[in-house]
Amino acid sequence: MSDSFISMSNEEKIEVAEQRIIELKTLITHWKTSNISSRRATVDFVETILSDRKKTKAA
Repeated sequence: MSDSFISMSNEEKIEVAEQRIIELKTLITHWKTSNISSRRATVDFVETILSDRKKTKAA
């Protein structure tokens, strides 16, 4: 466990956990609906979705 995580407030830990849940749900949905067999293509796809979400959230 990193020192930065330990020093976070409970609200910050919850926010990090909620973001991770969204990431995992996105990945699971992608696996269920995709015919992409390449792991690299899957990673690229999910990273693009998550990057778009972060940009939207920051705006």
